[in-house]
Amino acid sequence: MNTRVHLIGICGSGMSSLALWYQNRGFKVSGCDRSPGENLAELKNAGIFVSNEHSPSHIEETDLVVFSAAIPSDHPEIMKARAKGITVLRRSEALAELANASQLLAVAGAHGKTTTTAMTGWILQETGFDPTVMVGGEVKAWGGNFRPGSMLTVVEADEYDRTFLRLRPESAAITSFAIEHLECYGTPEALSVAFGVFLEMTRPGGTVIVPLINRDLARWAGRINRNVITTGPDGSVFCRLMEADPWQQKYMIDGIEGKLPLPGEHNLRNAETAIALASTVGVKTEESVRALESFPGVSRRLEMIGAYGSAVVLSDYAHHPDEIDAALQGVSQLSDGKIGVVFQPHLYSRTASQSEDMGRALSRADWAMVLPIYPAREKPLPGVSSQLVVDASIRAGCDCRLCLPGELRELLNQKKAEIIVFMGAGSVDSYARELVEAVE
Repeated sequence: MNTRVHLIGICGSGMSSLALWYQNRGFKVSGCDRSPGENLAELKNAGIFVSNEHSPSHIEETDLVVFSAAIPSDHPEIMKARAKGITVLRRSEALAELANASQLLAVAGAHGKTTTTAMTGWILQETGFDPTVMVGGEVKAWGGNFRPGSMLTVVEADEYDRTFLRLRPESAAITSFAIEHLECYGTPEALSVAFGVFLEMTRPGGTVIVPLINRDLARWAGRINRNVITTGPDGSVFCRLMEADPWQQKYMIDGIEGKLPLPGEHNLRNAETAIALASTVGVKTEESVRALESFPGVSRRLEMIGAYGSAVVLSDYAHHPDEIDAALQGVSQLSDGKIGVVFQPHLYSRTASQSEDMGRALSRADWAMVLPIYPAREKPLPGVSSQLVVDASIRAGCDCRLCLPGELRELLNQKKAEIIVFMGAGSVDSYARELVEAVE
């Protein structure tokens, strides 16, 4: 195939894996990104040219241009491509074109979709399949966030930018539901409807998987004769915790004992969703259970990155109150000692609406430090700062204070903890790794 595709914003998590998928399908791939980040190395290792500048000249020899949701539609490269009659696709449109041409398993949800997508891909790999897997985090055993494979495809289906509404999976799973991305949907009711529509988009004869507590999301999918599987306590697929050791949970499912090498009840919920999804292509429960015993995990999901003084340092992507609470519940399994958190709120809009719940979730820790808000794609909102989270956490009984990045080392030296979790979806992970590397 000689089709040439150029991706604007190629180093973003969703865009880099898309670029690798295009290459796997025989396209000639290039891209540009002014903030390359950690995904640049994976792209270069794959032989993909990446420019750190934007220029209309990039699309001179291009047949297709794909841009991320963070790129404005009047970007000079996009305008030049349209003027030349070159096809221009949003990332969500490009993903749908690739994914819908495959035997697609899709995983959506407010929380847990990255880990569940990776678990599903791992099960399929370990049980003799050769899946293509596109996931929103790094799986080190795969060398990044993309596993090239056959037309059996497992995709993380993001609700942001309504991406998941373009997919037509053979089987679809929802890990959880929470109020998120109202900047896209406007109201909680509209968000709920969107998740229901995602399930309805499953192909005729297909299967939808939902937590029993959110079974109403599958109501219309069931009415149009999609198979419905429920997960969680009292659901048809349930991993019952038997014993929790540090970094491992023993559980029972359908009379089969298994060991999951990850802490936290939320990871048992992720596992049962992955087991259910793998069953739709013929994988038996016991095969899935055995496969998950070697699951290597996903980066930034309670990832141990080193030590700071006598404390073990973990990095976690949690940025929604439910995720913070679940992550800290998992950390509590690892130690009876003190737990500290360095948290970076993500987005002004999210902080404005969820600061009270964020603060309450942080109170699971013995102490917390809150960094300034990571704005990502947003501009500041009047009166919205990290102090809202700090105040809420103090009200919930936590020893919590505001912290600037430059103060981290000095303030951490004044604290005691067996485990320190650096938590958030922005730059907080880089701060953690810099501190750990400096100590080493």
